Amino acid sequence: MARSPKTYGLNFYTKTTHTKVGKTYIPKMLGVIEGPVNKMIKAYPEEFSFMRHQTKRDLRPSAKGKTK
Repeated sequence: MARSPKTYGLNFYTKTTHTKVGKTYIPKMLGVIEGPVNKMIKAYPEEFSFMRHQTKRDLRPSAKGKTK
């Protein structure tokens, strides 16, 4: 497995899987992206538009109206 350089802390590499067809196994090469979901969404918003990710920061109330 050859790894390419990291982008946004994500790992990109290829992975080979084998599917059985009859009595033989046919190799199939897949591209794999590995890393935190929020970084994947930031780096590739169009590709991961089907995902919704919520962080702890999103759940906290806004501090705009807060007075000291």
